[in-house]
Amino acid sequence: MSAYALAARPIAMDLHALLRELDPGRWRADTASAAAEHAATLLAAVSELAAALERRLQSSSPNEQLASLRDRLAEIEVTLRAQISSSAAASRDQWMALRTALLPRYEALRGALSTSEVVVPTLRPTNYRRSLVHVTSGFVALAVINLLPAQWMVLAIAATFFVYAWSAEFLRRRSPALNARIMKFYGPVAHAHEWDRVNSATWYCTALLGLALTGSAVACSIAVLVLGVGDPAAAFVGRRWGSIKLVHGRSLQGSLTFAVVATLVAAAAVFVVFPELGAAKTWAFAGAGAVAGALAELFSARLDDNLTIPVAAGAAVFALSLLLGA
Repeated sequence: MSAYALAARPIAMDLHALLRELDPGRWRADTASAAAEHAATLLAAVSELAAALERRLQSSSPNEQLASLRDRLAEIEVTLRAQISSSAAASRDQWMALRTALLPRYEALRGALSTSEVVVPTLRPTNYRRSLVHVTSGFVALAVINLLPAQWMVLAIAATFFVYAWSAEFLRRRSPALNARIMKFYGPVAHAHEWDRVNSATWYCTALLGLALTGSAVACSIAVLVLGVGDPAAAFVGRRWGSIKLVHGRSLQGSLTFAVVATLVAAAAVFVVFPELGAAKTWAFAGAGAVAGALAELFSARLDDNLTIPVAAGAAVFALSLLLGA
């Protein structure tokens, strides 16, 4: 692990914090002044490390990893310096433009650090269209699971989406042009890191196939709703009021919101779709799935939470159903 990569990690985390500060969902009247101070401090740190890397590269044999890290820092330095020159009078739109420019720079830096096994979190900015897709997909999946007349049909649909998603991943890795077209199509709901990493939707399709293989309509139903409503609710509350930080950028307020909202929505759905379970089992299943999903979301760092949340929620409900004989 490179000492320079370790030195760059605090800078990456500081950039992550600045981008979260500039998130549209967090913007407040005093954000601009705080962001200007934050950006100036970050620029000084980036410039210092970029200069040190340049001296190191000039005085030694070529090093591809260090050169990549230097280039990523230089890109961030140029982007920040352009903003700092006018930060005193910068409008909200100008700060949002800086945020848009810095998002891919952060992901590029994150990728450069990952080659040295230095891990920093992905950034999940406010995206209301993505949240709407999350909620809609949860209820569409709920309908498919419970309206189709045979379980093999559910499994066939899940397998079809699984094959489609992973085929697209395979092909776009081999064709930058195809990747650009696919990401342009999904651009309104995609995160920046999904341009060169497995898409969250692909992980979701993987989770759906795993859930379908359980053959449990209750577990599958709760799992898709826990992800569909819990994750967006946690993000909404966490970005605005998440003052008590936990791990991986999550907050206590966001995690509690996840568990409560997911429990209520899942319980309401189960009462309607599976009335034969009764109140006690309904609340037990909904609560178990929601808490498991919230914990999976909290501790998902290396794995995508569109995979871990539904798998954890479904596994918890499935295990509890075996225990209760339901």
